[in-house]
Amino acid sequence: MHNDTTPAARGFPDHIAGGQRQWIRRNTSLYRSGDRVTDCVFFIHAGSFKHYRTDETGARKITCFPARGDFLALDSIGLDWHPCTAVALEDSEVYVISYAILRQQLTILHHLLALSIREMRAGTVQMHQATAEQRLAAFLLERARHTRLEGTPPCYRLPMSRCDIGNYLHLSPESVSRVMHHFKQAGLILLENRYIVLLDAGAMETIATAAHPASPHAARSPFAISHSSTS
Repeated sequence: MHNDTTPAARGFPDHIAGGQRQWIRRNTSLYRSGDRVTDCVFFIHAGSFKHYRTDETGARKITCFPARGDFLALDSIGLDWHPCTAVALEDSEVYVISYAILRQQLTILHHLLALSIREMRAGTVQMHQATAEQRLAAFLLERARHTRLEGTPPCYRLPMSRCDIGNYLHLSPESVSRVMHHFKQAGLILLENRYIVLLDAGAMETIATAAHPASPHAARSPFAISHSSTS
């Protein structure tokens, strides 16, 4: 069962919790890069999104997969135009929280900005220092934590495609499929379509947090996956 992730449950005042709700259909954008900022942020009450930026060549780079309990458009605060695009991966619902309300709650605003900066920095460091197995293990664990499920083992659905997962993790779709297959063969996960069951979260945590193999002091995880075979 999901925990309550409404703004009120997250410690926000009642007048934020009572903000306007907006439904976003699957594959529909909440806002797009270049759209004028409407002086608000969005709290995801249900569903999930793909958040990406587009470079000068038109290539897309996924920056995150915000889901229930997360905020959108924090990176647009203080700007005239949205730098990124947010597209619903499934039918979703958001609360629209105006800047005017945030200005009345400066402590909350500072917390949100600090949280956004920390998450971006942590994600960048982890992505460049981790192996494919570490990246995917950390990603699957984070998605499991995001669902806030009770019971063991956790089971959840990945609404994004493997191409999108690869884009986010800086891996090819083939690498994502190969590592998923290795995890399944090792008995760490069950995989059916887009549904994931974490059979051994402890082992996945070991993989995700193992020292980088380039380090001379790195201890090889007993669950480490060899790349000697070709896909």
